[in-house]
Amino acid sequence: MFDGLHAIDWASMEHAYGSAEEVPGLLWALRSPDAEERHTALDRFYSAVHHQGSVYPPTAASLPFLLELAADHATPDRAAVVELVVSIGRESLDRGFEEDGTETEYYPPAGCGQAVTFLREHGAQFAELARDDDPDVRLAAIGGLGLFLYDTDRAAALLRERLAAEQGIAARLRITDAAATMALRLPAAKHETSNWLTTLAADPAQDPVTRLAAVVQRARYAPEMVDETVVPATVGLLREIAGVLPARPIAPAPSHHPVPPVDGVPPQIVAAFADLDRDARVYAPTTGLLRTFHEVLDSRVPERTALLAEQLASPDPGARLDAVRMSGELMRAWRGDHTRLVMLVADQLSTPDQEVAAEAAAVLASCHPIAGPAREVIAAHVDAHRATHGPGVWAAPDAVLRRSHQEAVRALARLGDPRAVPSLLTALDGGVDAWRAVQVADHVPQAASELVPRLCDHLRRLDLSQQWTEMSANALLTALAELGDPAAVPVVVDALDAAVRHEQHGVTTSALKALRSFGRRPPRHRT
Repeated sequence: MFDGLHAIDWASMEHAYGSAEEVPGLLWALRSPDAEERHTALDRFYSAVHHQGSVYPPTAASLPFLLELAADHATPDRAAVVELVVSIGRESLDRGFEEDGTETEYYPPAGCGQAVTFLREHGAQFAELARDDDPDVRLAAIGGLGLFLYDTDRAAALLRERLAAEQGIAARLRITDAAATMALRLPAAKHETSNWLTTLAADPAQDPVTRLAAVVQRARYAPEMVDETVVPATVGLLREIAGVLPARPIAPAPSHHPVPPVDGVPPQIVAAFADLDRDARVYAPTTGLLRTFHEVLDSRVPERTALLAEQLASPDPGARLDAVRMSGELMRAWRGDHTRLVMLVADQLSTPDQEVAAEAAAVLASCHPIAGPAREVIAAHVDAHRATHGPGVWAAPDAVLRRSHQEAVRALARLGDPRAVPSLLTALDGGVDAWRAVQVADHVPQAASELVPRLCDHLRRLDLSQQWTEMSANALLTALAELGDPAAVPVVVDALDAAVRHEQHGVTTSALKALRSFGRRPPRHRT
């Protein structure tokens, strides 16, 4: 096992965090009988040796041994190893090398060429793995058929074979994706792939998910074929899918009380990582496919809106949650009249699926410049929360309810609506997630007389000797400057003095800007 592993001078190579001398140990750990040891080794490989998709010399040098692990039936978690190999190859192709090994970037990552050359030479191994007895290994290997096989006839035959043999949705989606990838990579495969996917899309014997995949993947490698019939056909297939795929409830998120910053980490940073984790979740099997189609449609806003309208009408709450996120991405990326989409997202506030409602509120808060048409729906959502759960709902122990209310309040505040003020005052008085209220306080200047004293109290209590307080101090100073109440001047002066003493240069700048704003212009009012 691993012949030649120790003949490689791993210590002379570097990964994301320095010397690669640990790589042999990680490779051995991937076949350990101890599940925790394997998990730790795989995590370390992704974080250091394949850091954020990078392919370093030791990443490429690991490939022969990773493929050896994948082929050995005694290796536990073989599917995870195959996924890793496919990821390395895909990133190598994407980041700097074409299928012939030529560079496509001025400074491609150092291991990409070696990785592409090796995987091209061993593409046939993925044909074997795609027929493996383990369905997880087969699933992981399918992508390799589209990426690393250079015999187009053989690759096409294998993909047809696998589609006939595999009944699972995940496998069938990967097979059609691999076909489109092959057509994009190898022009010689485009004609045959187009004919096959066209046939699949029109075949009533195929399930609607496979037919949808065929439509989208054909559009992916041949966007010129997307005419006025494609989106309506896709909408029809989504309706068919809604009739055959059972709607499943979204698994509830952990419900817990908010916690203060830990180890000097600002609450804004903690929340940002929570948002990243949340955004990484996908709830419906067709979401990746539909994202691909939205990327193909790009600036065709009316067509994308029609597609999203159907996605948002799905009986499956997970599909709707994913669609709400895609709606936000469209509205933030492209100008236009998004009134219809804003209202469709706002309709999700009244759903009994709280995760969907919370996501809808967050999207409306992020799209506040154009969320005006939904003002009354948002206000009704906020008022219903307060009526049902009491005035302290801003700090509700249920994490989903708390997020739903807070984001709706923030959306309403950013529209300058005074109906947001009671919850903002609750936040500032109670202290729970008060920073979220601070970020939007300046949008309701008509409540300055109530907000400014509370904002000043929060600024006074900040310990500017701690660097992590900078973000909170800057936000408070910005809000006070925008509200423009001269009563805040003494507190701002004290903050400036403290910031100078503790060498908080960012806070010093914010305090000076705030002081400059007082007296220069009247308080800003919004209608």
